[in-house]
Amino acid sequence: MSAAIPANQVKHRGRRFVWYLPAILITAVFAFPLYWIGSMAFKPARIVQNYPPSFRFSPTLDNFRQVFDSTYPDAMRNSLIIAVGTAVFSVFCATLTAYGLSRHNFRRKDNLLFWILSLRMLPAVAVIVPYSRMVRWFDLQDTYAAMILVYSIFNISFSVWLLKGFFDEIPKEMEEAARIDGYGPWKVFTDVAVPLVIPGIATALVFSIIFSINEFLLAFVLTQREAVTAPVALTNVFITTFGVNWGGLSAAAMVLVAPVIVFAVLVRNHLLRGMSFGQLD
Repeated sequence: MSAAIPANQVKHRGRRFVWYLPAILITAVFAFPLYWIGSMAFKPARIVQNYPPSFRFSPTLDNFRQVFDSTYPDAMRNSLIIAVGTAVFSVFCATLTAYGLSRHNFRRKDNLLFWILSLRMLPAVAVIVPYSRMVRWFDLQDTYAAMILVYSIFNISFSVWLLKGFFDEIPKEMEEAARIDGYGPWKVFTDVAVPLVIPGIATALVFSIIFSINEFLLAFVLTQREAVTAPVALTNVFITTFGVNWGGLSAAAMVLVAPVIVFAVLVRNHLLRGMSFGQLD
């Protein structure tokens, strides 16, 4: 006969289950749309719109063939180029800005920080007209450069606030010791400060990529053909006057989220520490 489990151990497991239950429920709520899109992506076209839904079916790759036989891969490439370019440019600028704001005090510093944050608060619809006019003035309509610059305005503000918190946690004594050893200001920044905020940089990169890949309105207005992004292509390719191709739309959505999921998994350790502001070892 198996040994009886002590009462205190049962009680401890029950408490742990109570604590984990909300997290399990929240995870299930957020994971269910991914499951639903994934299942529709592999469903045959004849049962995609069945009601009640069919949970048992023979998977097919026909929907993915439709995706790769269309113009969607070109739009996906555009999205990846714009997202990576935006993330690298915005995080580079934000790292320099956050370090300066963390290490130097000056008049109206708090006002400047609030102004930087307010840029992230602006809804895209509030700035779409001036951005469109500016892009036309500089002859950047339907280009990667225009999309990267416009997206960077939103991403830099968030990244500055995120990274400033990390730089504030670095003891200034470490930088002073480096200066005594002969390090110049740039060397102190690159060799002492930046390595200590890698989790924050990884977090800022992930969120910048997610925002850039998901954004629709700015891309819809500022692109026409050469720089069309994946969210815009979804409406052009799979939503027509004849109806919605739900299978192809779901397969295209899976292709869209796959790079983000892979990147997040690769930097998950840094991402966890970054989202907890360095509190996790």
